[in-house]
Amino acid sequence: MDESISPLAANMGWTIAWKPEDRQFIGREALEKLREQGTEKLVGIVMREKGILRAGQVVRFTDELGKLQEGVITSGSFSPTLGFSIALARVPNGIQGKAIVEIRQREMPVEVVKPGFVREGKCLV
Repeated sequence: MDESISPLAANMGWTIAWKPEDRQFIGREALEKLREQGTEKLVGIVMREKGILRAGQVVRFTDELGKLQEGVITSGSFSPTLGFSIALARVPNGIQGKAIVEIRQREMPVEVVKPGFVREGKCLV
């Protein structure tokens, strides 16, 4: 997260003290507008095919209106625990289920999941 990424887009909205309603802080109006409009979100990406997901790779998907959307992988690697590649990606709202990531000029199918891949040694995806 930096000055170009809001806490809402980084799944850090819980760190914002929204209450009491009359509480004022720098950026509150801008954050409230983002919250109302909807913003990008951080999602998990799983690729069971051979290959490694890496930061900076583009994630493409078609939203519910049929419009092609793009996001970007923020971090990714091979998971030895799971045996396949996992990543976190910042994407526009509307992503569901399946997407495509281009790796070495090949479009690779990926699955969109909730962030958090393993808990207490158990696979969550």
